[in-house]
Order: sequence, then C-alpha cells, then structure tokens
Amino acid sequence: MNDSEANILLNCHKGDKELTWYLILFSELVRARGDTLIIYKQMIISVFHRCIQIIHKVSYKAIAKAAKHLLKSLTHVYMINIRSTIKNIDGPYIDFLPIRAWGQPINVDTCQVQYHIPNDDELDFVREFVETFIYAELDLLKEKSLKQSNNERLRSLTIIHNIAIGCFRIVPRFSSPNVQNLIPTVVPCSSQFQNQFSIYSKVPKFRENLRLRLLIDMGKLLNVLVEHHSDDVSSIKIAHKIYSATSICYGASKHHINDMRKELQSNKLFIKNKLCGERQNPQYLTMKRIALQIELFEMVEYGTLTEIDKQVTLKLFELSINRYSEIRRHAQIELFSVLHRYRFSSQVIVNRIIKFLNTSGTVDHDQIKGCLYILLGNNTYFMLTEDSWITIEKLWPAIVRMNHANKISTQNLLNEIKNKINRVFVTKEIIQNIAFE
Repeated sequence: MNDSEANILLNCHKGDKELTWYLILFSELVRARGDTLIIYKQMIISVFHRCIQIIHKVSYKAIAKAAKHLLKSLTHVYMINIRSTIKNIDGPYIDFLPIRAWGQPINVDTCQVQYHIPNDDELDFVREFVETFIYAELDLLKEKSLKQSNNERLRSLTIIHNIAIGCFRIVPRFSSPNVQNLIPTVVPCSSQFQNQFSIYSKVPKFRENLRLRLLIDMGKLLNVLVEHHSDDVSSIKIAHKIYSATSICYGASKHHINDMRKELQSNKLFIKNKLCGERQNPQYLTMKRIALQIELFEMVEYGTLTEIDKQVTLKLFELSINRYSEIRRHAQIELFSVLHRYRFSSQVIVNRIIKFLNTSGTVDHDQIKGCLYILLGNNTYFMLTEDSWITIEKLWPAIVRMNHANKISTQNLLNEIKNKINRVFVTKEIIQNIAFE
C-alpha cells in the first residue's frame, strides 16, 4: 500500500473491515507479558505510528484500547506462572494431564506462583510510548480544538483517555498541600506521615507532571466545549472522565475489581464440600483470589484531599449544575466518584449547595435541579446519610425549607430524595447513662 492509499484509508469515515478486525486482534495480542512485548517494541511502535490517526470510530477505539492494554501489561503486577505442581508437565499426557490439576484442591503453601514485576526496559518503553503519543494529541487539541470536527476531537480524547488510564499506575500524586479542617474531629482523618513503598526499581520521569498537564488542559478544554460546542456530548463526557481521573485514578479499575469479586463470590460454593462441610481450595479459585488481592493492593492509594483535588471537586460541581442536562449528568457521575474516593470531601461543596437551595426570588431551575441530583447521589454515594452529623444538620433543614419546588420535575426529585433517606438511613441510637442516687 502506497502513501496515498494509506492516507485515504486513514481519513475514511466508513473504515475498512479487514483493517478494523486486525486492530481489534492487535489490541488483544498486546495483553501479554511485558518482557515479551519488549521483544516486539519496534513493531508495536510502528503500528501505532501508522494507525493512531485513523478517524473511523471503531478503528480508533480499537487502537486506543490497544494502547491501554499495552501500558497495563508493561506497568502492572500480575501472575505469569500459576503452576501448582512440580510434576513434569512436559511429559506425555498418559502419565499426567495438567488440566486435571486445575480443579483439584490445593494447599496454598505449595503454589509456585510467579509474578510480573516491571523492569527498567519496560518502564523506559512506557515513558517513550507516552511521550510519543499523548503529548502529540494534547498539542493537537490545544491548537485546533475549535477547528476540529466532533469526530476528530473525540478521537484525540479517546486516545488520551486510554493512554492516561494505562500509565497512571506509575504517575505519582499531585504535589499539593492537604485541605485543612474538612471536619472538626478529635481523631485525625489521616496520619501526618505516610509510608509509601514502590514496587518499581525506578519511576520513569516524564518531561513534566503528566497529571497536572492533563488537569490543566482538560479544564481549559471543558470550558471551550461547554461554551462553543455544547452539542458535542461525547467529547465532553470523555473530557470529564480524564479530568476526574487525574485525581482518583491510580491504575486499578474499581469496576473491574467489583466484577472479579462478584465472579469469585458466585463460585464460592465450589470451595465447600456440601457433604461434610470441609473447606476446599480448588486451584482456579485460589488463583482468582490471588489475582483479586493484587488488584486490591494496586487500587489502594492512601491519600487525603489536597488543594488540587479540591479544585477538581469544585470544577465538577460547577459543571454538575450547568444549564445543559447532558453536561450536568456526566459531570455528576465523575463528581460522585471523587466524593466517594476522599472522605469528607463533600464539605467542600455543602455550603454552595445550601446557598442555592436557600436562594429567594428568581432562581435558575437548572442549578436547583443540579443540586438536587447531587444530593440524590447514585448507587455508590449518597451525601445525605454519609460523612457527619454536621452535614446532616446543614442539608436536611435546607431541603425542608426549600421553596423552589414549583415544577413537577423538582417535586419528583425531592420525593426521591426523601424516600431514599427513609430507605438507607440507619437511625443512630443515643444512650445516656444517668446515675440515680
């Protein structure tokens, strides 16, 4: 294929079915061991150079997913050898069939699990890959965000989002002071000193703080999109995800971990003998449990709300009460993730919500509805029954005194909030010890 044919293929919105299939296959092939991928480094880089500018939606989603899988394979810790026996598995199947050992009970002490720990070559590959591709897309958005079509903008944001999610495991937190006095308490929410242990022999040094660069660029881009391209909902949604990920994402996916936990729980009947009640540990369940613990270890990032995290929260709050419903909805999803991630972070926005609810006279019903949806929360976060009595003391009376429920939609929201409080709030028992003489 010559250059002119390649350019036509790259700029074709209809795409090429064969190429799309190969890209999807490529995205799965890079989910291999990091030390194996190093062997094909130049080939992998050449594929991305050739295909990352494709504007066909399914194709660029496949290449973006390939970037995420590649970076996770190079940076994450995972099992690479899960043999549970020292028998000769290379012998004839008549003597030993390895698959039979997969469902047999196993003693954890006999597991010979080996783990992938990223080495220096893999981390250098990550740095080279990220600096080659993510900065090019960021510069493109910065220079031509207003001139790009919606599809071209969405392509760039999809690439950036997947690269960021793939490499955030090795990108440190913001260097910013913690927010002080979130809630008055005699027990500190976090220790003054925190021990952090790195699993890497070295941490790649990017040309700048990647989290901060993404935070600044996505914040500016969101302002531009909301003002000039409010109809480009897909791009705004991805920009929201990138913006919140700079604060809360550290490699492991909470949704992926929940899926792994549910799968393990659904198979728990296999680890118990129903006849005699003995607990057994089939090999495949033991391996799943180990894999889950590795993911949980990677997800845990002990940190408190910093001043930059506070800026992220306030920005998402402002977008959550925007006049456009789709912008509000996607911003609220990311806001709930941030509030759920940091304890007592809702204190940052409580007073602002109360200010809107207590406003007298002419009000913006979009802002009121945005505040009510924030109070309603989602399946993982409900502000009105979490955090502290101080929050409850401020918000519950404000809801009762609210006099802007003129529209049916607002009344329905208030009813949903009240019903949810009745359903999930557990009344605290107060016991007073009174000494009688």
